Amino acid sequence: MIKYILFLFIPAAISLAVTPLIRRLAIKKNFLDLPSARKVHSKPTPLLGGVPIFLAFNLTLVLGVLFGNDYLAGYLKGRWIEVFASQILILALGVYDDAKRIKPWTKLLFQILIGLLMVAFGFGIRNIASPFSDRVIQLGILSIPITIIWLVGITNALNLVDGLDGLAAGTSAIVCATIFAISFFQQNLGVAMVTAILGGSILGFLRYNFYPAKIFLGDTGSLYLGFMLATLSVQGSSKGATLVAVLAPILALGLPIMDTFLSMVRRLLKSYKLEETAGDNGKSRALHFERHSVFEADKDHIHHRFLKL
Repeated sequence: MIKYILFLFIPAAISLAVTPLIRRLAIKKNFLDLPSARKVHSKPTPLLGGVPIFLAFNLTLVLGVLFGNDYLAGYLKGRWIEVFASQILILALGVYDDAKRIKPWTKLLFQILIGLLMVAFGFGIRNIASPFSDRVIQLGILSIPITIIWLVGITNALNLVDGLDGLAAGTSAIVCATIFAISFFQQNLGVAMVTAILGGSILGFLRYNFYPAKIFLGDTGSLYLGFMLATLSVQGSSKGATLVAVLAPILALGLPIMDTFLSMVRRLLKSYKLEETAGDNGKSRALHFERHSVFEADKDHIHHRFLKL
């Protein structure tokens, strides 16, 4: 267990040291989140919080392999390209979005393309194991769309809960602890070690992200963390036929999943208006559909409601 603690504190120390440097860079390059009616902060705050997490995570992975950690070497063997390439792509998408504000549909398209690349690399949800028996349902060709929906869905779910200081990063740290416990219990020790490193990288960043936040995750961080958690949750809970291959990740990521679902339903309902019209036979009521995007931001998320209370 000592090695897990070690690989929790090393990335935390790196992230703790690197985050102020990235904060200064974000201010210099004008990567700032400006106050607005739908935001709770009152002054411009630097973005790019995903960069120190990315650097701490990958630097610790490299150090672990160089110092001969068998679990990390086993995890990365044959999949280093998929792990690193996917991280670079999702991080680049987040950085560009923080700088230029990509349209939601464009951002979604790029996320789907990254998901397809992950499938091409061999990553996928290939079966669903029952929590009550050893029965396993093989997904076959459905593995591709289900994998992409999972990756894109969780990536955006974490992005949606990133509305208060420390909320998305704190939620991610809790999810890391959950995935670590599941992986460790199932003796999926490579994923457990990698998840501990990601959790440590988040903890170092949280020092500067708790209220009042000195730096925000931004889309750089929320998309990156969402993507990594979606990937690790499947890898950490799908070893062997007897694993609960779907329920465990869903429970671990319950808050962002629930908030995303409620947000989509809420925004869809806003598209329908009950209008009353006068006619020869008196007044009549009818539902009218108005164009309203489910991607349109609002201040009715779970964390916004708690804040109002």
